[in-house]
This record gives sequence, structure tokens and C-alpha cells, in this order.
Amino acid sequence: MAYSFQRESAMDLRSLRFLVLWPHKQSIEHCLLDRDFDEDTSHFSARDENGELVSCCTVMRETRHIDGQDFPLRLRAMAAHPSIRKNGVSKQLLEFVEQQFPEMTFWCDAREVAVPFYLKCGWEVKSESYEIPIIGTHYLMVKK
Repeated sequence: MAYSFQRESAMDLRSLRFLVLWPHKQSIEHCLLDRDFDEDTSHFSARDENGELVSCCTVMRETRHIDGQDFPLRLRAMAAHPSIRKNGVSKQLLEFVEQQFPEMTFWCDAREVAVPFYLKCGWEVKSESYEIPIIGTHYLMVKK
């Protein structure tokens, strides 16, 4: 199956965020981030050949100083539809996103279950585990 990668509207990502990331929320209307509509926030998606949303993520400018280096871009709300997991689509989406910001470095709060995915994509773990209430165990990760 062929997939396309593009910028997307935050509004169009809500259903996948609800399904994968935040099923505890009341509805998809509650699946927006506080900075989704900021000028320095961008949204990206992978869609299948039928135009169905299968993977998504958000990038925002939010510098974090880690180990003596500034990481100016924060990756948030990375989600993959269960039907396409482990087939490389989300990895391709992440590569597409990284190409949109050449010479930039990224950081994220990665869910424990997603750490192996990020490691395969060349990210590094930079912290011990920590808890985010309701969501679970996370690790600080970076991509140089």
C-alpha cells in the first residue's frame, strides 16, 4: 500500500489521537493540545491510498536544555493506527518531519511502550523513567 506524508490540520488529527493516545478523554473534541493552534506549531500525517489517517504527530518550538545542548523542537502526540503498527509508516512519517526542519534537534516525552520505536529511529534516551498522571511511564528522548 502507498502512503502520503503531509502537513495537516490539528482538527484532522483528533480522531487518531483519541483512539491511540487519549481514549480516557470524554470525546475527540477534547483531543487538542494547548498549543495546537500556535503559529510555531506544525502537524503532520501519513495517509493511506484511500486518504485515511494512519499516523500523525505534532512539532512545536519549545526549547529544552539537555546535557549542555539546546533542543528547540518538541515532538508531541505521535500516534499510529493499530492496523499499521510495525510496518514502517510511522518511521517514514518521522523521517519526513525531521526533513522539514533541517539542522534542528528534537526532544520528546516518550511513552515507555514507544521507546523501542524511537530508538530504531535514531533517538536517544536522556532520562530515568518518570510518570505522567493518567498516561503512564515516560522517558525524555532526543534526536540530534
